[in-house]
Amino acid sequence: MPVTVRRRRLRKPEDAYHHGDLRRALVEAAALAIADGGVDALKVSDLAAHLGVTVGAPFRHFESRLALLVAVAEEGARRLIERMDAAAAKETDPLEQQRARGIAYVRFAVEECGYFRAITRAEVFAASTFLQQASAASDRMLDAVLGRVKGTGSARIVRRSAGQLAAQALTYGLARMATDGLLGEIDAEQAERLAHEVTGVLGTGVAGDAS
Repeated sequence: MPVTVRRRRLRKPEDAYHHGDLRRALVEAAALAIADGGVDALKVSDLAAHLGVTVGAPFRHFESRLALLVAVAEEGARRLIERMDAAAAKETDPLEQQRARGIAYVRFAVEECGYFRAITRAEVFAASTFLQQASAASDRMLDAVLGRVKGTGSARIVRRSAGQLAAQALTYGLARMATDGLLGEIDAEQAERLAHEVTGVLGTGVAGDAS
């Protein structure tokens, strides 16, 4: 199904690239390209052509396509964490703080679709210590509100409390529905309002499942 999220289009080379900052230009251009066509459609050669550099130039900054995707995801994660922290800081109740984080997460997914898709790509996550550490920190914050995580390793995922899984599935699922076009054409403001409504269930029984 074609993506119908409203987003920015690829900029002209003269707007996207300034000599001496090719690395950043590649990350930004890759994020926009992923928003337009998805991770699988991303080609480093296309980015080089778009930025007006040689095909080999990007590989002086990134040893592989995966390395570029990791850089995109890590930049996106930093932006996402900043937004979620800012949203949570406006609340005092721990549950409302987590709800605010979830709402910010969904809005970010729609507003920064390319970064979101890179962050949530399994092979990119597996290749990034930073993403893994950020995910673990997020789990600990959620854990403090919705109950202790039980088990370690591969069992950790299936042995989380139902409350934790429900909260994470809620925000991730809504974000994916929005960015995959399953909700029709939706902008960031609409996504935020929808997330605010949907995350209201976090106050009705989810937090009580801490066993």
